[in-house]
Amino acid sequence: MTLAELAAKSGVTTETIAGYTKAGLLPCKDERTTYTDRNLYWLDMITCFVDNGSSLTEMRALMPICERAEEGV
Repeated sequence: MTLAELAAKSGVTTETIAGYTKAGLLPCKDERTTYTDRNLYWLDMITCFVDNGSSLTEMRALMPICERAEEGV
């Protein structure tokens, strides 16, 4: 799905998603490429953390832990 489609599905602005992508918080590392349902899952998780007060700096530290948990490590 495109950035615009991901924004429509998630209710998060394209600018915010692009910022999260550039910050390395989504599996997709380039906002011009195709997003997948995995990116939607991660975006939901990031939104939850941010809504609960986590900063982007804290998110960068949390993401490797979440990725390992997702992989079952």
